[in-house]
Amino acid sequence: MQIYSFSKEQTVILKGVGILLIVLHNFYHNLTPIIGQNEFTFQSDIVTRFLQTIIHNPLDILRAIFSYFGHYGVQIFIFFSAYGLTKKYYKKTVKFDLFLRGRFNKVYLSFLICLAVYILLGLLKSGFLTSDKVLYWDSLLWKALLISNFIPNQSFMPVGPWWFLPFILQFYVLYPFLLKGFQIYGSKFLLILSCISIFAEWMINPVLIPLGLNLNFMVFGHLPLFCLGMYYAAQERVNIRLEIIALSLVLFIFGNLNSHIWLFTDIAFAVLFLAGSIVVFRAQLERTILTGLFTFFGGISFHLFLVNGFLRSPFHNFAEAYNVWWIDNLAAIASLLFSTLFAIFLCTLDKRLRNYFKA
Repeated sequence: MQIYSFSKEQTVILKGVGILLIVLHNFYHNLTPIIGQNEFTFQSDIVTRFLQTIIHNPLDILRAIFSYFGHYGVQIFIFFSAYGLTKKYYKKTVKFDLFLRGRFNKVYLSFLICLAVYILLGLLKSGFLTSDKVLYWDSLLWKALLISNFIPNQSFMPVGPWWFLPFILQFYVLYPFLLKGFQIYGSKFLLILSCISIFAEWMINPVLIPLGLNLNFMVFGHLPLFCLGMYYAAQERVNIRLEIIALSLVLFIFGNLNSHIWLFTDIAFAVLFLAGSIVVFRAQLERTILTGLFTFFGGISFHLFLVNGFLRSPFHNFAEAYNVWWIDNLAAIASLLFSTLFAIFLCTLDKRLRNYFKA
């Protein structure tokens, strides 16, 4: 099963799929009764709760699916971050300072704008709507300094999805060195690095987790997925053999049941997702209304990611008050639409500020 490569248009479509998974996961996964997800750690009872929800409350199937599986949208972005960069730089010499400046300019300005909007909304909320503590200034500082995932219990503060910002920017710092190693030593370098990462997670995470830390909050826990993206980007064709797909399916299924096999589920999901994407693109199904929708969301994916975490609260509280499946789904759609409108505004503001600074 192969495709020449993923075009920029196809990548945007797949990022649209990823961001919808993430946004809906962020909305559903905290609704009671909470199902949970094996995203950063593994708990065997979570899959039991997921299956029991599907069996005993079939009308809750959307909440169950997005709660349990939606976080894999992050893996899509991790893979294509490495894939896109390697497509661009594999045959080039990367100048560390220029590369890092370009990456930070692309991401960090948007984050600072979003941070300012978040603080403004927090001040309005604390001034007029509630007397409870809303703004956690120390957490905002650690997040702005991009070091929150190295500080105990700070990765999800003050907005849960923002754990990804320090993580991806730290990957940009590391990427030139990963690329250089790949260019010199080839795919063996990526394989050895992936094995070291998995072994480190297996050995070190049990020590870190009780301390409020986790390698999966950091770039080190996701190196196998980054390496996979770099490997496929360097090939003339994205070719996934059927036996690899079968093995990935087995690993993904049993990885939801066993803590040791779970260490391989991100890679297994990525392979299965890529295989499914190849089938779609080879059948030339990318030009449909549905993929047009994915293209739209892929185009605003970064800004939608930034805002959905703190804009969902009114809709989430409404759904939680009634705890009825159809209200949950309507509230999720309303939250998605509202976050989308805000993401468009943020994207427009971001572009205007950039044009202003360039001028």
